[in-house]
Amino acid sequence: MSRLLWWLIVVLLVALLAWFWIPKHAVESRGEVRAALDIGSGATNLKVARVDPQTNKIISQIFEQSIPVPYQKHLEQSGNNTFDKEVMDQGIRAIRALKEVADSYQSKKVIAVATAAFRQATNAQEFANEIEKQTGVQVRIINQDDEGVLAFRGALALSSAQPEETVVWDIGGGSMQLTTLTEAGTYLVEKGKTASIPFKNAIIQQIQQKDLNVVQTPNPMSLADMDQALQYAGSLALQTDPYIKEKILAPTTKVLAVGSLFNYGIRPVVENKKDVQEGELEKAVRAMAGKTDEQLPGGALAEVAVSNPLLVLGYMKALQIPHVEVLQVNNADGALTYPPYWE
Repeated sequence: MSRLLWWLIVVLLVALLAWFWIPKHAVESRGEVRAALDIGSGATNLKVARVDPQTNKIISQIFEQSIPVPYQKHLEQSGNNTFDKEVMDQGIRAIRALKEVADSYQSKKVIAVATAAFRQATNAQEFANEIEKQTGVQVRIINQDDEGVLAFRGALALSSAQPEETVVWDIGGGSMQLTTLTEAGTYLVEKGKTASIPFKNAIIQQIQQKDLNVVQTPNPMSLADMDQALQYAGSLALQTDPYIKEKILAPTTKVLAVGSLFNYGIRPVVENKKDVQEGELEKAVRAMAGKTDEQLPGGALAEVAVSNPLLVLGYMKALQIPHVEVLQVNNADGALTYPPYWE
């Protein structure tokens, strides 16, 4: 190879590097590092990302972590609709640890949104004030409509789906949302009639006829239990807003599933596939019949290892959803780009 040709190759490589790297570097230098916490009913999730403050678009994701905190479970066991000291201490430890991580990335600030369990607990605002006092993180207790909108914004930010042809499905420990856009371009948030913990409790009380004060897990579940649970979930699914039910049936509609339940409670059941098919899910969940908590995956969350897939499957069958695409998205993704939180 001649010296001239060698130099031409070097110059070409440098030019290509500049072409791809300089624009990206310029964009990232304009962005700011933001951190958001999604304090869900069963887990606290952190997302750190570089965001363009002019467009409120995510330039690049930097870090994410989830720590289980069973707010909804403790709330329903409390007897007086309050968070007990055990779960509040656990929650503060999780938030403090995640904030330290966010601070290590020199985030502009750390914002936090809290959902269903905080909407229900009578001492939620007092607890939120204590969180801010001990960690410096201000907690916004958002309503269910805002929760649906944040999930929708977060999902669309990480998907190529067309907004008007999308339904975003989020199931938490204490609430469920199916969110889409109307023909007028406004958000429509369907507030599901159940969620992870209420559904699990309904199996114990209504199907298995057991005392919830004595029994906290529906496992082991028989095939007959599963069939009744699917029928119950389906009956609730059929109460979904007609506009959303009709949109789901359209051949161009994509159903995007987000949140911890889908990512950590459904994907592992179908070999961590992002595309969850109804038939595969049903086969996998029926294979869990007769298994105890100790024989099921999930550790401390084993008590919902079967009921969560049954809830999802029951809705899929009733609403005729052949498959869902699971995204690693939660309310934190939407909060990162929601302008009012960063003004």
